[in-house]
Amino acid sequence: MEKLSSNAEIHFIDTGNSDAILIIKDNKAALIDGGDNDDEALVSSYIKKQGISELEYVFATHPHADHIGGLDRVAKEIKINNLYVSNGEADTKSYRDFINEAANKGLYPSVPLLGSKFDLAGSTFEVLSVANTNDPNNNSIVLLYTNGNDKILLMGDAEKEIEQKLNIRDVDLLKVGHHGSHSSSSKPFIDKINPEYAVILVGEDNKYGHPHAEVVDRLQAMGSNIYATAESGTIMVATDGVNYTVNGKEA
Repeated sequence: MEKLSSNAEIHFIDTGNSDAILIIKDNKAALIDGGDNDDEALVSSYIKKQGISELEYVFATHPHADHIGGLDRVAKEIKINNLYVSNGEADTKSYRDFINEAANKGLYPSVPLLGSKFDLAGSTFEVLSVANTNDPNNNSIVLLYTNGNDKILLMGDAEKEIEQKLNIRDVDLLKVGHHGSHSSSSKPFIDKINPEYAVILVGEDNKYGHPHAEVVDRLQAMGSNIYATAESGTIMVATDGVNYTVNGKEA
């Protein structure tokens, strides 16, 4: 029996066709992305409802509004200790609002170094990609979250070009890149990482047709257990370092 202190929770918050992921371990918490502009109240209140008043880390994977739109409210209402952003400039209102609110709180975001590791109560985030291309999706901060023997790969919106460069094999859970778009989750990549579980953050009947059928088929062929926020709402994954429980409806 694993000791209780090794338990971690990964909350894939249902914000529709956008990303917001809260990870909690021993009352320490990290947030990866913050939903879209109209999700800001939802994301901030969800974090508070978990009893979290302080975030050890916030990773804004890349500057698209569907990943950083709600972070200005989070920065305003919840204490952030370390703020990380991707490479590249973004002259959008959503990004300016986020950066301005962070600055109001004395936060100065930095780009994490490739290969750098961040401790969260004995679990670890490792930065697998922090590219500097002309495509914000491919600049996504890609993170491997490890708790005990459990490995969770958080792809942001990184696409095939980045997948080819990642030095990673055999993960337990994949946060599917780019909401299940066929621009990500290539067959060689899925074959290489062989995820037991796959979580897709996606809005119901969204205009992009996410998740694309070939991605779902590819994951099913690999034998992955697939969960999507469109069907399940918020998905909560608990890991004790060895075993998983998933609170969601398998797709």
